[in-house]
Amino acid sequence: MKKLFGILVCLAVCLMTVSCSILGIGAKNGSASVSGQASGAALKSLYSQYKTDGQIDVTNLSNIIMLSQLANGIQGLKGVDDKSAFYSDFASGLILGSDNLVTKQTANPVTSTLQTLANGTDLSTLAAAGVMAAVSQTDQASSAQKTVEQTAQTAQQTTAQVASTAQNAASEAVEMLSDAKDEVSSTLSSLNTIFGLLGK
Repeated sequence: MKKLFGILVCLAVCLMTVSCSILGIGAKNGSASVSGQASGAALKSLYSQYKTDGQIDVTNLSNIIMLSQLANGIQGLKGVDDKSAFYSDFASGLILGSDNLVTKQTANPVTSTLQTLANGTDLSTLAAAGVMAAVSQTDQASSAQKTVEQTAQTAQQTTAQVASTAQNAASEAVEMLSDAKDEVSSTLSSLNTIFGLLGK
């Protein structure tokens, strides 16, 4: 369990590093817009679920993936001045990525809240949990495809095996978040602040 967690954290850090290198986060303002758009899309999805349920369910795989996407998207805000071009382009990306859920009036306070979260919280476990949740969803989709392609008896066995793997990955993702209480608490607190700003 601890080895798997360590491997996942390393994988998440590597993915963040590679994605930041590919996107040039911190080097070009175009990457700020891309990061803002990804973060805005995650906020929109999380806000939709929040409005439906009244809270963010951190046992929901889609929410775990969106929290991970948000955690990865805001990494470029670390140490950035709020008057910088990166900050401004990130805020513009938030508006676009959220389909105007974040507005011109709320973009700066939302970006500031996300920047505070990025600077004050190690979000690596959140990112790693998202990898596990994505693995689970991929396994579930693979199971459905194999069910269509194979005969009934074989399909039932395959479906059971893949479903078991998917369930294990889902359980690992939820367990990782339950162990990262401070990280999750800080993130949910920031999201509550942001959702209060959005007020829609």
